[in-house]
Amino acid sequence: MWELEKATIVTNNPRVYEKYKEETNVELLPKYEDVLLRVRDLVYDRHVLLTHPQASSLKPNQTPYRSVVVYPKGSDDNMKDIMLIEKCIETFRQWQDIAKTPEDYEEKVAYDFQTIDLSVIDNIIPRIS
Repeated sequence: MWELEKATIVTNNPRVYEKYKEETNVELLPKYEDVLLRVRDLVYDRHVLLTHPQASSLKPNQTPYRSVVVYPKGSDDNMKDIMLIEKCIETFRQWQDIAKTPEDYEEKVAYDFQTIDLSVIDNIIPRIS
């Protein structure tokens, strides 16, 4: 049903980028919010979400890493995904207003957050290909 080569992973996680850059399209961006905004642009450009933009049990201000897989859908209606990504951006911004995501996690902690994000992508990739 899906072809991995046509999917795009939008991420700010260097581990996701390194692992999947040879298998599919991967866009590496600087920040979590950049990922959400790029995903929004792709969804408006007729891509569908293959992963939830807020996957994992971490709140948007707890982790500095986010990866989202999208897939070109063509001319079909994707209003559900448009509404979802807009809500996720709104939620992200609300959480940032409450307490900004720390930008200086120690290396070990940042690596752990990267691992959590990578595990979400590792879980979906076999289902795409």
